[in-house]
Amino acid sequence: MTEYTIIIPAYNEGHVLGRVLEEFGHPPGCREIIVVDDGSTDRTAEIARAHGARVVVQPYNKGYGAALKAGIEAAGTEIVITCDGDGQHRLEDVLRVAAEAGRHDMVVGMRGRDSRKDWLRVPGKAILGFFANILTRRRIPNLNSGLRSFRRSVILRYLHLMPSGFSFSTTSTIAMFRMGYSVHYVPIRVEQRVGRRSTVRFLEDGFRTFMLIVNLTVLFNPMRVFLPLAGLFLLGSLVYFILYSVTVRVHVTASMVLLFVTGVLTFCLGIICEQVSAIRRELHH
Repeated sequence: MTEYTIIIPAYNEGHVLGRVLEEFGHPPGCREIIVVDDGSTDRTAEIARAHGARVVVQPYNKGYGAALKAGIEAAGTEIVITCDGDGQHRLEDVLRVAAEAGRHDMVVGMRGRDSRKDWLRVPGKAILGFFANILTRRRIPNLNSGLRSFRRSVILRYLHLMPSGFSFSTTSTIAMFRMGYSVHYVPIRVEQRVGRRSTVRFLEDGFRTFMLIVNLTVLFNPMRVFLPLAGLFLLGSLVYFILYSVTVRVHVTASMVLLFVTGVLTFCLGIICEQVSAIRRELHH
């Protein structure tokens, strides 16, 4: 088994983190466990150190993605495995991911049917998954699992693209697929979250999901947005011209010209955004 580092982002997880670290112990092949204390106000860092973990402390709560980035940068092995610190992930599933990590650029724990689900998040995940499948032109079994492994040399190239918030997992999945890296899924069982309840809010998280879809689309495939819009304007100008010619007289109006020019400009803007997106994606390739 390839040597690896386990990275656990933790924000006020002192009530469960000790139990998680006791269960993990010293897994075979694991050089160290890094707990990233993301500005906790409880005993998270103290408990992590008491259980032999290396602790990276964020000065304030920067977010899930920022904690993962700090842990990845601090790791000393080529393979890093991220896992949640709230009791959802089992050691046997971590080992299942670790067993495949040396053969792929990213290995993702795929939530099985016997896993616990947060039903409030299901609609948003389904919508996000639908758009992710369109973006990558692949069927993605699980988009935002927190249990996954990366080749550190690969993910470091794209940390500048990764958000500091909740969407790190989603963005990294789409990035790996879009950039042509080897991605492998293994089945896992996700347990019930221990302690703090999910903070999902329909309106706020619904808007965040929508903005994430827009940002991911523009980042990884801008023409998926601009080409349909350009076609809509150009088609609108053509339909308008035909209807006007049939019902009134053959004539080009200012509105037709406006629709046509808007379509052409939208298409050109899409080409520019496509080039900017490619440069940004390849910035650290």
